[in-house]
Amino acid sequence: MMNCDYTNSTVYEFHDEISGQCDNINYVGITPGGTLNSVLQCRPASNQWVQFFVPKILDIPAQKPDIEGIVTVNSCVEVISQRVINTPVVTGYTLPSGVFVSGDEIPNSECTHLTGKKLIIEGIIHQKVIYTALVDDQSLHSADFTIPFSTFIIIDANQPLTQKFVIYPYLEDVFACSMSERSIFSNNTIFIKTVPVC
Repeated sequence: MMNCDYTNSTVYEFHDEISGQCDNINYVGITPGGTLNSVLQCRPASNQWVQFFVPKILDIPAQKPDIEGIVTVNSCVEVISQRVINTPVVTGYTLPSGVFVSGDEIPNSECTHLTGKKLIIEGIIHQKVIYTALVDDQSLHSADFTIPFSTFIIIDANQPLTQKFVIYPYLEDVFACSMSERSIFSNNTIFIKTVPVC
């Protein structure tokens, strides 16, 4: 075990080894694998999507007993807001040879070109963790958590700031394990596709 003070005055004894603690957990709410393939093929002209992960340490509420083992993690993604914003655009640069390289020919490592517009998406992952308590009768208990997230998608430059989108969030994967008797590490992989509302 390792002693760690990670939030102001909260001190927990964290396990150095998590091997075996994450086995046999039932995950509910994960999108089936083949679904994302069909999502990407639907309306390919508006293939505006992003994928990201949200890691979080979850503290068991004070009124709940300690954790012996996690049984089930139920998850659901809710989008709570969207807005289009103006962002910088790469206009280009001149090479030492005097040749001008246009900004629309300068992608980043994800092959994304800045257009001057981004769709900001904010949401919440609702998660219920069902676990056995660290007591003699090993009773079942649950704890509810809300995990906020924010992400963006680069959109067409001609989209107005008032443009609204239909947002399709998918939970690709969840990983959870107990880090101590009072804390859980949760990592959630999310895929979001958007389609402009006509």
